[in-house]
Amino acid sequence: MGRQKQYCSAFFSRQTLAMLLALCMGSTAAHAAAVTFSHKDWDLSCDNTLTCRAAGYADEAEQQGSTVLLTRKAGSGEPVVNRVMLAHYSDAEWQEKSPPELIIAGRTAGPLSFSGDESWQMSQAQLSRFLTALKKDEAISFRENGSIYLFSAAGSSAVLLKMDDVQGRINTSGAILRKGKESESSVKLPIAAPVVTRAPVRDKNLRPMTGQEDAQIRPVLLQVLAADAEQSCTDDRLSEPWGIAQLNQQFSLVSVPCWLAAYNGGDAYFVIANRMQSAPVLVSTSASDYDNGVISSRMKGRGLGDCWSYEASVWDGTDFVESERGDTGRCALIRAGGAWDIPEHVSQVVGP
Repeated sequence: MGRQKQYCSAFFSRQTLAMLLALCMGSTAAHAAAVTFSHKDWDLSCDNTLTCRAAGYADEAEQQGSTVLLTRKAGSGEPVVNRVMLAHYSDAEWQEKSPPELIIAGRTAGPLSFSGDESWQMSQAQLSRFLTALKKDEAISFRENGSIYLFSAAGSSAVLLKMDDVQGRINTSGAILRKGKESESSVKLPIAAPVVTRAPVRDKNLRPMTGQEDAQIRPVLLQVLAADAEQSCTDDRLSEPWGIAQLNQQFSLVSVPCWLAAYNGGDAYFVIANRMQSAPVLVSTSASDYDNGVISSRMKGRGLGDCWSYEASVWDGTDFVESERGDTGRCALIRAGGAWDIPEHVSQVVGP
């Protein structure tokens, strides 16, 4: 996250999600190698390790749609891993024993196999047929228990070409869209995930501030917030009880109720010197939780709760460092809680 002032309100469309996530929490977001791209019914997200994920959906006007996620790590010889999920947003129970069929140009290409997490998987032969159908703009859908779940190829060419481009695969034998005679030996190598060293903390959870702490800390932090015209905290939320957790002998973390929107809310988090001998540092105004040295944010993309964004930052003894950032894909009524895990920033967290 870094010691940098960050501001964010509610989350809206999938197209603005990347920009909003970058604003919410985490100064290290500016140094990430993440690439995002969208065209029509397809989205691409390549995280800071150069692992790319392309997600396609049905046309947004369709009530009963589906989504396909294609994931590929950077490097020579890496396979394209696929997952399929059908829209069961309102279903009380999802049935593992009802494998759907892949339907291409009105003909069945066979049943899918179960892959866990309420998703299905195409075989290599089915995936090859699926990718060919995308290139030829053939009709693609899935059939489950007699019901048809539509899917869209619109935008797939641009997104898959961008995916190959980001990983340096264009005109190579391993390209998804634009294959060539060049060897894959020249494709980009994966980038190692940054290592974040997690420091132990004295207080694993926030506790209410005492009257003495409140009298000492609240006026100082209110003055900091008042001095910044961009801060989004409201008076009614600022009047709520504040929380505090001691990080170590030098610093504590203070949680300040900040803003409340239609279906999201955010707290401001400050790192303060225990004796208030130095200026407090505003870490975020859009966090939603603190647990054992980790500040996190999880927010709905819309009130239906079918798409979410998430972020977390870890205390390293000096600062809060971004450890993860991503979302669950488009707001497409596939699942309550979102369909996929599509990270933009990943890390290796070590320590207690």
